[in-house]
Amino acid sequence: MKQASSHATGESGFRSRQFWQLTVVCGTQFLVALDYSVINVAAPSIRASMDFSSGGGVAWVLSAYPLAFCGFLLLGGRVADLYGRKRVFVWSLAGFLVASLLAGLAWSPASLVAGRALQGVAAAFIAPAGLGLLQAAIPEGPRRERALGVYGSALSAGFVSGMVLGGVLTEFAGWRSVFLINVPVVLVFGVLARVHLDESRDRHASRHLDVAGVVLATTGMVALVFALTEGEEYGWTSVPILLSAVIAVPAVALFVRVESRRRDALVPISIFGRAAIGPANLVSVLLICSYGGMLFILTLYLQTRLGMGALPTGLTFAVSGVVAIVTGVRAGRLVERFGLYRVLLFGIVVETAGILIMVGLPEDHGLALVLIGTCVNAFGHIIALVTTSIAGTNGAEEGRQATAGALINVSQQLGLAVGVGVVTSVAAHFAAASGGPEAALVGWRWALWCSVAFAAGAAVTTVLLRRRFPGEVT
Repeated sequence: MKQASSHATGESGFRSRQFWQLTVVCGTQFLVALDYSVINVAAPSIRASMDFSSGGGVAWVLSAYPLAFCGFLLLGGRVADLYGRKRVFVWSLAGFLVASLLAGLAWSPASLVAGRALQGVAAAFIAPAGLGLLQAAIPEGPRRERALGVYGSALSAGFVSGMVLGGVLTEFAGWRSVFLINVPVVLVFGVLARVHLDESRDRHASRHLDVAGVVLATTGMVALVFALTEGEEYGWTSVPILLSAVIAVPAVALFVRVESRRRDALVPISIFGRAAIGPANLVSVLLICSYGGMLFILTLYLQTRLGMGALPTGLTFAVSGVVAIVTGVRAGRLVERFGLYRVLLFGIVVETAGILIMVGLPEDHGLALVLIGTCVNAFGHIIALVTTSIAGTNGAEEGRQATAGALINVSQQLGLAVGVGVVTSVAAHFAAASGGPEAALVGWRWALWCSVAFAAGAAVTTVLLRRRFPGEVT
């Protein structure tokens, strides 16, 4: 691993190998996050073009990517650790390219959903392999903290850019361009990866893969995320949701039991006791619950209450996205100076304040309030997100770096699923209880209070577990 980082010594800027390694990893993570959200604006055009019979049909195009992504993340992380992070990274990019071609040239709804699902599977290998490569190339310390700040900015920029770029491409080049644009971009990153990335893997472990863990983890995660994200759509007591819950709960419980007894575990339970990895993942779930739920509610408010189209809504969120990008680049330096605990708690408090600005959504003319609230929230959220990424990957043993990266990604995906599922149900419940023309607005306000509660839970968890974060207040 030291050899990987030594290439950069004596070099700086564009001549630095670490610069290109960071560019490749962050650029591909930007693409992974972008493809998570880019499809939302294109959904109506896809429904009309592909002759989907109902909104429920096209919903599978939206959900296939996150379901596959979340379901295969742990497998992607362990495969990268065992068989070579660079090898897995490059081959997964090739898979992402093929999947994008399949989706962009889709001839039927089934082929489009298949392409979208394959994109998610490929992304589930790209993300942890890339983060593992970054950790292997840059030793723990100030440089890695700054690099992870840039990494967090890339994720935020990708997610927000997808909301804007999807509208622009669909408007001027058609919905197929949303997928086909990936092809030249992935080719460029593939070439750069071959040239600038150094191979790394767990050289002390056998290449035996924990098949039981893979099956249980994938089954449990897919079923759990499906139940949480589609509960409101199908109904929480519907057969598909109850069946998913019946599958998810035993699968997750068995996964924990099996992994605690295996030497070659997919995810050894002991990893959660190393440094701040366990607390960081727990806080990450709560933070994304808050953030994802808030974004969902504000999207409904801007589009259905204020009458804004999808593209203007995306541009509204782009303002806070710029704040997040600029802040994320500097977040690593804050951690370097003040320590994980202080910076994490500060970020959560500011993030919570941003939501509190918006909890009393006005009936009309609320755009300025949303802009101010989301900018304050983004400032705090990206600081907290970068800090949990640092805490969730620092301290991982050499052979588990991609696995630690997969875990932090899984916690974020679970947070998104739980957050959206809970706030949607809260909004529906209070809207139904209120009745009248302002029922939806009442429901959204209560849903934002729910996001505040998630953020407050993250703050309380951070304080209670402060001794697990280096740089804590004693």
